[in-house]
Amino acid sequence: MRQTILMSLAVSAALHAADTEEKWLPGTLSKQFRVAYINQNNAIDQDTYATAFGAIVKYETPTWNNISLGAAAYVSRKLNFATGSVAQGTANGDMFGREMDSYIYLGEAYVDYTTDVFSLRIGRQQIDTPLADTDDIRMHPNTFEAAIATYTPVDGTTIVGGYVRRWAGYDSGDDISKFKRLDGAQSDGAFVAGIMNESIENLALQGWYYGIDRLANAVYADATYVIPFTETAELELLGQFATFDEKNGSGIDGHVYGFGASLGLGMATFGAAYNKSSNSEGQFVSNGFGGGPYVTSMEEMTIDGYQDVRAYQLSAGLDFEKAGVEGATLSVLYGDFKSTPAQMRVKEIDLIATYELSEALNAEVSYAMVDDRNNNTSADGLYDGGYDRFLVRLTYRF
Repeated sequence: MRQTILMSLAVSAALHAADTEEKWLPGTLSKQFRVAYINQNNAIDQDTYATAFGAIVKYETPTWNNISLGAAAYVSRKLNFATGSVAQGTANGDMFGREMDSYIYLGEAYVDYTTDVFSLRIGRQQIDTPLADTDDIRMHPNTFEAAIATYTPVDGTTIVGGYVRRWAGYDSGDDISKFKRLDGAQSDGAFVAGIMNESIENLALQGWYYGIDRLANAVYADATYVIPFTETAELELLGQFATFDEKNGSGIDGHVYGFGASLGLGMATFGAAYNKSSNSEGQFVSNGFGGGPYVTSMEEMTIDGYQDVRAYQLSAGLDFEKAGVEGATLSVLYGDFKSTPAQMRVKEIDLIATYELSEALNAEVSYAMVDDRNNNTSADGLYDGGYDRFLVRLTYRF
């Protein structure tokens, strides 16, 4: 009951603010409402579905001596009439918290210091780096308890450094709304350092180091080069490398190589990508804390968690702006993942459509078909016999 009252108050406050000119309010109040429906048709287990209404209500104070404060409430409310039964095992928990229930929590709460070339943000915040990212694929993005500094000494070069302590969100574990340690138990956090450079025309470089307490040391780097042919045709090439050095027998160890190419021809784009990991027995590479940076990552499958995995991806996309439908895109992806030591072979096909009806309103639809070719039985049951997953989200920002 208390949780329901808190969620009702948060939503009511946002709606009330939307009906006023807000001239009396110093700083910035932003609101995001989202409705999402998910349906998962499992080959072996019970089929599941769920519908939820969510919101992010965020307030940032005016800047004083380059300092500002920010806080955001993250809310997800289960719509029971359009959600499966928990007792019968037909409820999908991807958008809910503990015991598949609605939630509300303080997703962001930070102090920010920003100048023209330097910024420092301390507290709960959104972070987007290769091995720690928001990965906004369900109701809310991942957020992190961290201190992150960003420095831009010259145009085209950005240096990032800081410390990440805990995180919450869809990728963080069973209780989405609870901030927890990076490994769920013992890790005290991770030191993060990175540099990004775009000073050379058509070339983007980045390199990162993560010192993750009790889990692993990790290094990630990639390079992207664009070759323009005409105003409507270009070729984009990408190479990536990652290496993990395990700590305390965590199993996170090995190397990853990746290559990708994308050819844009007018409104159409065609792509191909490849990843390969090299590991010792019982070891594997990791997405880190979020969706991961790998070029072959699909809606559901990545190379995370498997020894000596190889992955291939083919993709095609259409941007309908040139056909007069601004903001509409359609993508088709095919992925093939194989690990001989893990006796894993999974193929996935994704269909993804997005439509930005306006600057405020966005619609997303995705359909993922995961084909478990070996009928694997994983510890979490995620890939048993494969599954089809359908997701639709409507997002309104104001």
